[in-house]
Order: sequence, then C-alpha cells, then structure tokens
Amino acid sequence: LSKFIYFLLGIFYSKKKMQNYYKNGYLFIDEFLSQEKFLKIKEEFNKIIEKERKGRNTYAQSDLEKNSSINYILYEFEDNNENKVLYPELYSLYKDTSVYNFFQLAERKKKINLYMRLERVITNDQLKNDSNSYWHVDTYHNTHKAWIYLTDVKKENGPFNYLKGSNRLSVSRLIWEYYNSIKSSIDKDFLPFFTHKNLSKKLEEKKIEFACKKNSFLIANTHGFHRRGDAITGQIRDGVSFYTRENPYKFF
Repeated sequence: LSKFIYFLLGIFYSKKKMQNYYKNGYLFIDEFLSQEKFLKIKEEFNKIIEKERKGRNTYAQSDLEKNSSINYILYEFEDNNENKVLYPELYSLYKDTSVYNFFQLAERKKKINLYMRLERVITNDQLKNDSNSYWHVDTYHNTHKAWIYLTDVKKENGPFNYLKGSNRLSVSRLIWEYYNSIKSSIDKDFLPFFTHKNLSKKLEEKKIEFACKKNSFLIANTHGFHRRGDAITGQIRDGVSFYTRENPYKFF
C-alpha cells in the first residue's frame, strides 16, 4: 500500500530532472557548494566535532553500536539561536532550499520534516561488526538520505555502496518483505530489513561504490539495498548528512 501511494504521488510531484533518481535510487552531484562556502562549512564543522570530542573524552558511539568496528562523532544540528549565531554557514546550509527541494521531490510531498546531522566516521578495525556494514534497507517504504562529503571518499575509508534500481517495486521484493515480516513476528531477534548471506553475495556483484571527491552531494532512496563500504583501520570520513522519514500514508 505504501508503495502504491508513492506511485500515485508521482502523478503530482515527479519532475523530469529527478527521473533518474526514481529509476536508479540515487542522484550524485559534483562540486555542490561554492569553494568559499564549502571551506567555511568545513571550518565550522571541525569546531563542533572537536567540541563534541572533548566533551565526551572519547569518540561517541551509538547505543546500537557497542564494541563496534566503527566509532562516531555525531551532532544533530538543531534550529536554535545558538547554532544560528555561532555557526552561520552551517545554519544557512540547514535552511538551504535547494537541499530541501531535492527531498520534496524525492518524497513527492510539499511539506516535509528535514533533519541535518554532522558525522565523523572512524574505523576502529576491519571485523565488520557494525550493522551498517551489511546489506540492508532502512524500512518497508520509500525514504531518503543525503550527504555532502567534507573529505575525499576513497575505497579505503568505506564509501557508500548501493544496488542500482533496488528502490523499485518488484514481485521478488514483495515476497522477500512479506516472508521477513512473518519471520520477525515469530522470532523477535530476527532483523527483517537485513539480507541473508546468499543474497548479499549477489548484491556485491552488482553494487555501485560511491568513491568521490570532497564537496560532492549524494542523495539516495534507502528503501533500496545499501551498506557502508569496507574501510581500513584508522580511516576517517567527514560529512554533513540530511534525512527524513515521512509517514508513507500521508498524501500531502
């Protein structure tokens, strides 16, 4: 039903410039910001991340990632006066209508709640015991995330991996989701949005790996299969991420 509603919304909100996004599940733009704006944003980003690091005495970890191969420093950038005064360039980015418009077109809705997060991702080891290193989808309906990368993304520091076109509806996908929903209702430890090993091997053969230069913009439909790429110990990746998860049954 959620996928059918998304299809209907396409009658009203689909745009020609987003056709490849709807088809492939991602849109990539090089040199997204002016060089001057990019450098100011990176400077403010480093100030916040260093402040967060010192305040916690260690790299912050998600509660879901204890003993993880990945450490994070994460900062949810909120719409408040302190951020507006101290970090004007990041605040301007947070309010940037061009980013907001991409998400409107991706969601096919006019009014959405868009969030912005600063992310530093540090690789502890190569054991791959963090959940995002495995092929998964975020949820059962179309939902979207984007990144502006502040450092070069190389193969060594775990670029975003995506299966082109896996955001689209198919009979096999419906069967997979329905089977997993039944299994997860029986086994509470079962993760319904993660793939099994045989399926994961097939995805590895067809994946797209987004190694890219700093100041690149990537938006992806994370209803499609994706994962964090394998990184080398000690690698660091910085970026500003945007995300939303709208109610799939809300038309307008």
